[in-house]
Amino acid sequence: MNLSAIDTNLLVALHALLQEASVTRAAQRLGIGQPAMSRLLARLRDHFKDPLLVQHGRKFALSPVAQLLVPPVTKAISAMTDVFEAATGEVTSRVYVLACADLFGAAVVPALFQQMAHARDVALEVRAIPSRSTEQILDDGVDVVLGAFEDVPPTLSQRSLFSDPFVCVVRADHPLVHDGALSRDAYLELSHVDVLPAPNARPGLRIERALGADAERRRVALRVPYFWLAARVVAESDLALTMTQSFARELQRSAALKTVTAPLALAPLTFSLVWRRARDLDRMHAWFRELVATVCVERLGGRPGDT
Repeated sequence: MNLSAIDTNLLVALHALLQEASVTRAAQRLGIGQPAMSRLLARLRDHFKDPLLVQHGRKFALSPVAQLLVPPVTKAISAMTDVFEAATGEVTSRVYVLACADLFGAAVVPALFQQMAHARDVALEVRAIPSRSTEQILDDGVDVVLGAFEDVPPTLSQRSLFSDPFVCVVRADHPLVHDGALSRDAYLELSHVDVLPAPNARPGLRIERALGADAERRRVALRVPYFWLAARVVAESDLALTMTQSFARELQRSAALKTVTAPLALAPLTFSLVWRRARDLDRMHAWFRELVATVCVERLGGRPGDT
């Protein structure tokens, strides 16, 4: 093949389409109009004799041929970036998108932003978690998501950050909870608040499993979408909040709260960084992942590792 006849703009467009699986989002990513991106897709379809993007419900998905193209295209883009940035050693202009619960963001984003400020022309966007599905969280341009995930599909990569034991949080002067351990019966006598950081989330499921036959005795009086809101309510009521220790300490920074050991057989919760496997070899994405992981570990503790 005559390399001089290849339009490198097609490679860049193909990479964006493979990453986003959407003409609209790919166009936004490259800063061009949707009609221009549609024309580029038409040229790519003609070249590969394949639709590349196929209708899947109300969304588009990668065709089998497109899925096979993801690794070599990602590698080619990474190599091309290395060539043209080798002389400067700088991070290219880019907006990085991070999705996480409000308390996770409050714990890490300030330090993350300070670290990113050293890189020229780099911006950070933080979003709420829109879905229980890890795949759906990574839609619409999200680079990485922080949280605790039980079932990560093979299309995604995951990096473990730290494990965190569960505690029970109540107001500092709670009349029924004193310093030290909280008995199981005392725990069940309290009314509880659950935090649902994503639509249809079931944060109490782990607690119900740990309680077994006693699960029906646990009364959830309030459900809210934000940890900071839960902390405010707990600080001004007799409600209890079951959550992990590191994040409970974050809440104690701004509210009169205390923690006691949760009287439940709950294994520590492992928090992770998750991203699309197609971006494993993306050098700039790897730079962002490493920065996020480092800040999380430094801010919340633990030893990171890939899984």
